[in-house]
Amino acid sequence: MRSTFTLGRIGGVKVGINWSVLVIAALITLSLAGGILPATVEGRSDAEYLLGGVLGAVGLLASILAHELGHALMGRRHGLEVDSITLWLFGGLAQLEGELPSARIEARVAGIGPAISLFVGVVGIGAAFLFGTTTMVGALFGWLGLVNLVLAVFNLLPGAPLDGGRLLHAFIWGRTGDRHRATRSASKAGRFIGFGLIGLGLLEFLLGSVVGGLWTSTIGWVLVTAAGAEARHGEAQSGLQGLRVGQIMEPTTPVPDWLVVEEFVLRYVLPSRQSIFLLVGFDGRPSGYVTIKDLSKVGEDDRLVQPVRRYALSLADVPVVSPHEPAKGILSARQAALSPVLALVVDEREPVGIVTRAGISSAIERAHLLGTAGRHRL
Repeated sequence: MRSTFTLGRIGGVKVGINWSVLVIAALITLSLAGGILPATVEGRSDAEYLLGGVLGAVGLLASILAHELGHALMGRRHGLEVDSITLWLFGGLAQLEGELPSARIEARVAGIGPAISLFVGVVGIGAAFLFGTTTMVGALFGWLGLVNLVLAVFNLLPGAPLDGGRLLHAFIWGRTGDRHRATRSASKAGRFIGFGLIGLGLLEFLLGSVVGGLWTSTIGWVLVTAAGAEARHGEAQSGLQGLRVGQIMEPTTPVPDWLVVEEFVLRYVLPSRQSIFLLVGFDGRPSGYVTIKDLSKVGEDDRLVQPVRRYALSLADVPVVSPHEPAKGILSARQAALSPVLALVVDEREPVGIVTRAGISSAIERAHLLGTAGRHRL
């Protein structure tokens, strides 16, 4: 999830918001100003209710940010690299990179978020009674506290990618010593919860709660999708276990980026079986990469006059790795979501290959076939 706006840094962690958070902020504001606050606190003006709605939305987003900051700072304390925190339509996302060394530490990183939400919830409920539940301040604190308690309980549901799923993962990992088994179990539980929410949303829809039903079903769909992605990531980690980058990379010789497309195709593309070509500039440094798919879209006239670098894709977001590094580390590196190239492989300062999504898939399939063949021999 990419940030649309950057808010700054808190504790050294970059914080941003995706444009979609404006949608939930507007919905919360309208819900508070148009229904919840007028029903709780009578006799106020529309402007006061609207201001209360805005403050409630800001307070909720701040509490979600505190939840994610807890994950980020606890993760950094235990050696994870914290890229950023992004607030979006369905809450927050702390982007952590690296592997936690033990199930106990994973439980700490996962549990700190719900603990913060529970704390905010209790403080909010307490403040509501302190100020009076029929005052504007008390009503806002009470609403914020109640919502945080609900969020804490929801996040503790035992299925990936929720915090409860992380706790389930840590529990199974600690009991069995098998991280990949724990991932499969947590992902399966997450899909079960997601499908349950989709079913509940459809029931709400049929009973007349159109907006509520759609929202519940959408949350369920997000959980099913995210749980499936975690399962695939776990399978990939398992398939790459014990392999080095050099064993899964596609060896490639960098080619000049100043050639016109027609000459480039004739000289390099047609004689080769490669689908992705690493480019270098006049200075000998990698300048990007180009795919056959992109070159096939170049018009006939442009093929004769345009240099191939005009159609190159950037390497700015592609991590640089050594062929001697563990291959599974590539899956934890920062990557553009749809980039076909996952890593540039450099040995003694010279580019020697690339790791592609297709190469990763092939390595995982080979590992699966090898495991199946081994079981059959037994």
